[in-house]
Amino acid sequence: MSENTQKQTAELSKRYSLQKHVLTFLSLTIALIYLLFMGLFGSNFLKHLISLVTVNEYLLVAIYIFVFIIIIEVITIPLSFYSSFILEHMYKLSNQKISGWLKNEVKKFLISLPLIIIMVEIMYVFLRNFPNSWWIFVTIIWIFFSVIMAKLAPVLIFPLFYKSEPIDNKEVKEGLESLAEGTGINIQGVYKINLSKDTKKANAALAGMGSTRRVLLGDTLLDSYSLAEIKSVFAHELGHQVYHHIWKMLAIGTISGCIGFAFCHLVLSKMIVVLGYQNIHDIAAFPAVCLALAVSGFLLMPIQNAISRRFERACDRYAIEKTNDPEAFILTMDKLGEQNLADRTPHRLIEWLFYSHPSISKRIEMAKKCIKLKA
Repeated sequence: MSENTQKQTAELSKRYSLQKHVLTFLSLTIALIYLLFMGLFGSNFLKHLISLVTVNEYLLVAIYIFVFIIIIEVITIPLSFYSSFILEHMYKLSNQKISGWLKNEVKKFLISLPLIIIMVEIMYVFLRNFPNSWWIFVTIIWIFFSVIMAKLAPVLIFPLFYKSEPIDNKEVKEGLESLAEGTGINIQGVYKINLSKDTKKANAALAGMGSTRRVLLGDTLLDSYSLAEIKSVFAHELGHQVYHHIWKMLAIGTISGCIGFAFCHLVLSKMIVVLGYQNIHDIAAFPAVCLALAVSGFLLMPIQNAISRRFERACDRYAIEKTNDPEAFILTMDKLGEQNLADRTPHRLIEWLFYSHPSISKRIEMAKKCIKLKA
């Protein structure tokens, strides 16, 4: 790539990343305004309307959450459409048709809505029966839910959005098989997924637990990267397996969830009377629950992202050592940065707050240091 082309790509990625960050901020602002409005004015009114239909506590909670989510979906869908469809096409990163976008959104809604209603129903059972210790029980339920979802997602959720199939390229299979020896992943657990139906971006991931654990490689990567580059990406994902990062992130998520629910209990205990709710298990106080969890999540996010970046750096080093090919790693990072329009040098604050991976420039710099040490 010429210097002029590199400069143009860098400017384009900066604009793309900036617009993404602005849209994320707008989405969060809209959600915050909605929660504040509901918490201060709308929630009691919504509960009153539903109580005219039913006085059954379980049905009341279910209908309330259904309406609550429908409203926020309607409010945020224009911004979501612009961010995930219009903007991606503007920057020529998407292959998705509008019918495909709508289909995916409906699937997400139909999957997430019942799960949210079930989780909230469980939470309010404990709020009603254990008003002082509910958050402990809900944390335990959250642990089980996280483990079950981590195990089932690759076989039940992912296939609803992307078809997957075993790697069929003999050269690639043999190259990956040699890397996978002794890691707990075999070539039967490596799948090609058809990302290209929606996006031009390349990606890969380690997903699942136990018998459902697998490495997922996008066709956008497998079809346009050299074997050495594919091996770099694969070795990175193997690093997550070798270092047990899925279990570690589940543990971190558990701690974060416990802190979030404890903070939520504190807010409800202190603010329930001030906000005019009947008791701690009043479904009308649900916006306050969401706000407390959102604040807790936002405050903990930089810590979680810092840990995630540390894990990713460890996997980068593992990939370079496993393949003994830092040059291929650098080429891979360059191609991924260009293909995905990644901002190679984000502002430090943005990276600290929102990045779960080190920036492309830092990953390349680390690999260059490995080359110097090797020399």
